[in-house]
Amino acid sequence: IYNTSAPDDALRNEQCRANVLHTIPSRAMLADALAQFLVKKKWKEWFLVTGPGEGDRLFAEAIKRAADKFGADIEEEKVWDFTADIRRTASAEVPVFTQDVDYDVLIVADEPGEFGEYLIWRTWDPSLVAGTQGLVPTAWHRTHERWGAAQMQNRFRREAGRWMTSVDYAAWIAVRSVGEAVTRVKSTDFAKVKEFMLGPEFSLAAYKGIKVTYRAWNGQLRERILLAAPRSLVAVSPQKEFLHPVSEVDTLGYDKPESKCGNPD
Repeated sequence: IYNTSAPDDALRNEQCRANVLHTIPSRAMLADALAQFLVKKKWKEWFLVTGPGEGDRLFAEAIKRAADKFGADIEEEKVWDFTADIRRTASAEVPVFTQDVDYDVLIVADEPGEFGEYLIWRTWDPSLVAGTQGLVPTAWHRTHERWGAAQMQNRFRREAGRWMTSVDYAAWIAVRSVGEAVTRVKSTDFAKVKEFMLGPEFSLAAYKGIKVTYRAWNGQLRERILLAAPRSLVAVSPQKEFLHPVSEVDTLGYDKPESKCGNPD
């Protein structure tokens, strides 16, 4: 089974399964990618605004974990629980909601997109907005054209008539993974294919500047994460300042010593 859409960290930890590989990044990977960039820029004081949904809460937890991991501080945390139509009231409510907090970056956790966009340009103080809106960590984005990605973007748009999304990219990686593994081991046997995919000889070119592989301890795809604004690619994580003894991309998400997945290597 290839997980191409669920970012839940629990699926890579306590609820992991031996027959599941994850081609979509986890929330921890996304949060760590964003945190590295902000810490590199020395924007270490964060104001976290969380929506009422379960996904919002889980993304906020990933952000708090990333803050602890990379040395940032959550200066204030608030829950956005307004029930009024934000389209009509944003200019009045957002300044009041965001005043009296000293911070470098407002990080929003609003996975459904119900209010996050309305925080931009409406805060009490002039501030940067990042997270699920503003500067967004993502596996794929329409602005990504490096490492041959422009060709991939153009081919997808011709076939689908729209921009490629992170879920599309994750599904493409899953299909590519099967094709590559079956071709290399010359077998469709599940055990043989899985062993090869999780082994050191498997890798894929994936328009990310490095070849992607899978983590043997939880089946998560190792990959770089894009940090994108609506119309521009701002950066790509991991940032070079954050080192790892094995692979730089293992600074994103749950590394082997942190993993709570019981799958054997």
